[in-house]
Amino acid sequence: MIRHLLSMTILLGVMPCLLPARTAAAAEPTAPESVVKCAECGMSAEVAGRFTARIVQRGNPLYFCDIGDLAAFIERTQPKEYTASVHDALSGEWIDVSEAFFVIDKKKFASPMGWGVAAFKDRTGAPGSPMNFESLRKALR
Repeated sequence: MIRHLLSMTILLGVMPCLLPARTAAAAEPTAPESVVKCAECGMSAEVAGRFTARIVQRGNPLYFCDIGDLAAFIERTQPKEYTASVHDALSGEWIDVSEAFFVIDKKKFASPMGWGVAAFKDRTGAPGSPMNFESLRKALR
């Protein structure tokens, strides 16, 4: 009996040490996914990738591994209400496609799907002949 009580005391003494570790791990907020699936081609894409793009429709984000895939998705689906963003090739920050300048150069920009498109927040930082998003969509058709 004493042996049983001693075992229970040890077990109860150890349990609180184990439980908080499990509870804390489960209660921690999960970080945003760093790798997502491209909504156009299904390929994996890093959210922070320099050619990654996203579109948000009714609060739901969709990610793209390549800026060209975003343009293709918009051409194919013709969404009515959306916001779309791309990464600035120089700083990596998200910028709205309506404010970005795009350059197509397949040799200079080895993008995941081979579209060769890079986005820039400033026209002066964009090499070659930068264009707006509508011109980019037309150029990629």
